[in-house]
Amino acid sequence: MNRAFFHAGLLAACLSVPLGAAKAGQSPCTPGELRTDSTPHSISIEWDLTGDGDHDALCKVKYRPKRSDNWLDALPLFRVDYQWWYHTERADKPSNMFAGSLMFLEPDTAYEIQLDLSDPDGGTDNQTLTVATRPIPQLPQNGRTLHVIPGAHGGSGTSDDPFRGLTAAQHAAKPGDILLVHKGDYGTVVFEKPGEPHKYVVWKSAGDGDAVFSSIRIAASHIWLEGLRLQRKDEANGLRASDKTTDVVIRGCCFDGFHYSITLKPTSRYWHITDNVIVGDNDPNQPTNQGGISGEGVELNHSSGHVVAYNSISHVADGVSYAERNVDIYGNDIFDVSDDGLEPDYGFANVRMWGNRITNAKNYALSFQPMKCGPWYFVRNLCVGEGGVFKFRVQDRFALVNNTFVKWGSVGGRMHHILTSYSRNNLYVSADGEGPIWVAHDCKEPQYCLPNNYERTWMTDVDYDGFDWGNSPEAFRWSNNRQRFDDLKKFAEAIGIEQHAIRVRKEQIFGAWAIPAEPSRVLPQHFSLKENSSAVDAGIVVPNISADFVGKAPDLGAYELGGEMPHYGPRKK
Repeated sequence: MNRAFFHAGLLAACLSVPLGAAKAGQSPCTPGELRTDSTPHSISIEWDLTGDGDHDALCKVKYRPKRSDNWLDALPLFRVDYQWWYHTERADKPSNMFAGSLMFLEPDTAYEIQLDLSDPDGGTDNQTLTVATRPIPQLPQNGRTLHVIPGAHGGSGTSDDPFRGLTAAQHAAKPGDILLVHKGDYGTVVFEKPGEPHKYVVWKSAGDGDAVFSSIRIAASHIWLEGLRLQRKDEANGLRASDKTTDVVIRGCCFDGFHYSITLKPTSRYWHITDNVIVGDNDPNQPTNQGGISGEGVELNHSSGHVVAYNSISHVADGVSYAERNVDIYGNDIFDVSDDGLEPDYGFANVRMWGNRITNAKNYALSFQPMKCGPWYFVRNLCVGEGGVFKFRVQDRFALVNNTFVKWGSVGGRMHHILTSYSRNNLYVSADGEGPIWVAHDCKEPQYCLPNNYERTWMTDVDYDGFDWGNSPEAFRWSNNRQRFDDLKKFAEAIGIEQHAIRVRKEQIFGAWAIPAEPSRVLPQHFSLKENSSAVDAGIVVPNISADFVGKAPDLGAYELGGEMPHYGPRKK
């Protein structure tokens, strides 16, 4: 596994503890390499371990901006012991570690982080780290402003004598320059003139009409594209990365009709992909469309360190796919896709997905096929449509906090996989009340079966969610021995989860309800809560994630009553 993108790690060792101090038969914790990385709004932590076979070690986390006097609580790091036991013929190196993220941080800010590790069987360690979030990319301020029009050669780059063609413009461009690309057809282009850190070479629409490209390849680092239009003319993909490109900004561009609109390389690092409109070639609403599952909006291609935010993505198979680690995906409006809304398949630790709206995903909103250790974070997303919510296949630890899930019939299948999660404050709403709200199928495919398949384990922490199964006589189905439950209390007592969950009614908790009774395509919308409804103040504080709330406690679902409504898709300039 490629970990070169992490900041220089810290080696830590537990205080020396004699083996005799451990419980009989248990090995004490021995921490190893400690790695951190960041994006503008998040910090990632991975801390390798040996020992702790009973998984009772704990790592508490506090943090503060470096110049602040006040320490803030965060969720403890997740205990990860991932063997990929399902697919032994393709088994990866096991991951035994603590891992987790700090989220919703200020950009370009140094944070002090306290890690307090302890194991009842022996071994403690305390570390204080300083990690800075990355800055949000900014356009250069002091470079030249040059002009480009279509052509073969020549020009000096002035407004009166623009460069004629991108070959001439790239030859003259320097780090910090902003090159205004005027209307016209530029065909297939390779951008290969690099900028420097904080001094991009910027290619920006001049604003006098569409600057149209049939295909673009990014072959250098510190490049910025803004406001360009990519239109498919043949079988070429839209925008592709060459190897080892870092710190590339793709902002406010339009992609029309491509099968793969934006495709990175595994070696791509720290791209910033925001405010784009992506319309692919795979419209699931067309009668001739068979729901193909190839073709992506943003294909991260097993790469790390990126931000994918505030994009509108439709008519593709998957909205955003194949994040590896330390990736933030937020504010996207993903709709009318033929496979999955978000598909971070094959991802490792600290993939964070928050504040996205996923509407009419034909198959699933979120895919775990497979997850290659965790945690992943799925926070304050709205998922609505006929397709499923979770494509559970192979997964490990994940956080599921303050999401709203609306679907006809059962909202979740294979829901025994929820037993590897930390789950709080989610709303599960059946649009028609047909069938139980959760179904845990009999495990007929051994490669997708969990150990202790339908029972709580050391990985399980599921509570404080809200459920509306309408008028279905069956509320939950748990299939180890085909257990059926007609209410929440019986289910919670039998399975040992959701002890503080509540039943809700969609007509009573939402301010507006515009979902038809029969499964069909729906328009993207909000599901804000109604004042004084049972979902208001019914949640619980999740440190660093739902610590900011209005009222007595966090509300259930994606929207806090009285809080700022989220923005989905491209922002106004």
